[in-house]
Amino acid sequence: MGSKLERMRARILAVEALRAAKARMTYRELRMITGIDETVLAKYVSGAMVPSEEQARRIMASLLSRLSPGRVILERAAELGGVLDLNPVLSDPLQLHLASEELLNRFKGDKITRILVPETSGISLATAMALHLKVGMVVARRRKENPLLDYEEEHLTLPPAINRIFYIPRGSLTRWDKVLIVDDIVQTGLTLAVMEKLAKKAEATIVGVAALVVVGEEWRRRTGIRRIEALVKLAKP
Repeated sequence: MGSKLERMRARILAVEALRAAKARMTYRELRMITGIDETVLAKYVSGAMVPSEEQARRIMASLLSRLSPGRVILERAAELGGVLDLNPVLSDPLQLHLASEELLNRFKGDKITRILVPETSGISLATAMALHLKVGMVVARRRKENPLLDYEEEHLTLPPAINRIFYIPRGSLTRWDKVLIVDDIVQTGLTLAVMEKLAKKAEATIVGVAALVVVGEEWRRRTGIRRIEALVKLAKP
């Protein structure tokens, strides 16, 4: 069931999703998706009313069913002849909200305390998920941005020309953290392997990986992480 605060948060998240949807749809369109009267929807969006727990679950389920981020990604790929373009999800507040909801439902009960994300493409998704969970986010950068900070560094080198180096501020992850690694796409596993090293150096526990898309199985050869939850899983051509 969750705590009273968690249950209220779920109700508020449904309102936030409706507000994001209303920015691009009419109340009539929202009624057709959710089955809720337009007058009631307007009260939810304005903040005059908050949906019940059951109503909030129905709202999120109906939005996910009709506006699935995974479906958006696949439809966009079909339009582009198989080329992946994740911008329709990563740049859309409603899609980010729905993607966060769908992915975090798969980690429910894991008590995540930190989000770890490599720059740059996955940052918007990671931010949405961190806000959803109300936890801190650590961005692994490709360079030391602040000369006044101490950094932890990890890298992975594959001859002749592949070198992945990432930095996080020292102390931003601790041995008490339960870390969810977030990225937009997992394919080769090179970046994921460095994220794993950074978490392990801090002795943090890795809960798993959340991504919009996973392509193939190559990543399995480079990391000990086996739990990856993705909205879309594609075979490597």
